[in-house]
Amino acid sequence: MFRWNMSLETGEKAIDHGRHRLLEAMADFFLIVDDPALNQKLVAERTGAIYTAMKTAFAAEDKVLASHGEAGTKHEATHAAFLLHYVELCKKLVPKIKNLKQARQSCLEIYRIVDGGIYHHLNEEVLAYKHMLKHPRPPA
Repeated sequence: MFRWNMSLETGEKAIDHGRHRLLEAMADFFLIVDDPALNQKLVAERTGAIYTAMKTAFAAEDKVLASHGEAGTKHEATHAAFLLHYVELCKKLVPKIKNLKQARQSCLEIYRIVDGGIYHHLNEEVLAYKHMLKHPRPPA
């Protein structure tokens, strides 16, 4: 389950706020899998919430990186790839949902991307952000 905890804190308020909101959206999505009323509309709403939170969190990261003089081109490309892959998967799966079984199968496929990609990406970056904030680059 996706829960915010101290190990995910970077020390940068804007980044942590965006990431916290993203984890909340991911947790809300995970909770609907066992809902007997699960349908295409509910899956679309929750996947949309993840997308919105992801865009906001990634934008906050990019802004902080730019303000610290960090070259964010590679980092921005990683975020763009996550967003694109996520959107393509949702566009492929969500419109095809016609019943509860299909909704659950779609949710599980989307969950794999969220857990295996996005969550691990957030987790892996924590130390790099902490280091960057503790040891800022000298002004050019």
